[in-house]
Amino acid sequence: MDHTLISPRVGALVQARMGSTRLPGKALLPLPLGGATSVLGHVIARAQAAEQVHLVVVATSTLLADDAIANAAQASEVVVYRGDEQDVLRRFHEAAVAHQLDVVVRLTADNPAIDPGYLDRAILAHLAAGADYTLTTGLPLGTNLEVVNQQALATAFAQATAPEEREHVTPYLRRHPELFRLQTLDFGMAEVPTTLRLTLDYPSDYALLHLLFSTLPSGFDLAEAGELLKQHPWLVHINDQNSQVKV
Repeated sequence: MDHTLISPRVGALVQARMGSTRLPGKALLPLPLGGATSVLGHVIARAQAAEQVHLVVVATSTLLADDAIANAAQASEVVVYRGDEQDVLRRFHEAAVAHQLDVVVRLTADNPAIDPGYLDRAILAHLAAGADYTLTTGLPLGTNLEVVNQQALATAFAQATAPEEREHVTPYLRRHPELFRLQTLDFGMAEVPTTLRLTLDYPSDYALLHLLFSTLPSGFDLAEAGELLKQHPWLVHINDQNSQVKV
C-alpha cells in the first residue's frame, strides 16, 4: 500500500480589474525592474517566486474592459479565470474549483511589493496550524496576506449574503469564528513601519512604488525596502497622506 502523503495544492489567485475609480487601469501601469513591466506583472512574478505556490491564476471579470487584464496575464503565460465582476467571492470559488486548489492565497493586482518569503511563511504556518483562514498583520499596507482553505471558501460562497462579503471575498470568514478555524500571524518588522503604504490607489502611491522599483535590486524584499527607508526617511511621506483619505 502506498502511504505517500499528498501535499495540498496551493494556488495564488490574483484579483484584477481595469475599472478602479481612483486610479483607472492601475493594474497595468508600468513599473520598471527585472522582466516584469507592469504592476500586475510584478504581482505575478512575486507569487511565482514563492516555493509553496503551485499555481498562479489571474482572476478577472468578463467585462470587455478587462480583456486587457486577461491579455496581459496570458502574455505572461499565466492561467486566467474570468467571472462575475461584482461577486468576487463567486469568482474566487469557481476559480479554485476549476483548478482543483486545496488552499487559496488571495492577492490583488494593486499590491506589487508582496514578499515571496513571507508568502511561504504564511502558507506553511497555515498548513501547520490546520487553519481554515490565516491573516497576517504587522507588514506595510499592501503586503499582508490571506490564506484560506478551499472548503472554507466554498462555505462562504454558499452562505455569505452581504454585498461586502461577496465583493471582498473573506469578510464572512472573519465574521464567523464559530464556523472556521481562524489564525492571525504577526509578522511585524522593526525595520519597516506598518504605516508605510505599498499599495496602489492614488498617483502618489504610484510615485513611491515607481521610485522603489527603480532604485532597489530586482526581486527586492521588504527588508531591503526597509534599508532604503533608513537611508531616506522622507520616502514614507510621499504618500502617507493617502492613509487619511476618506472613501
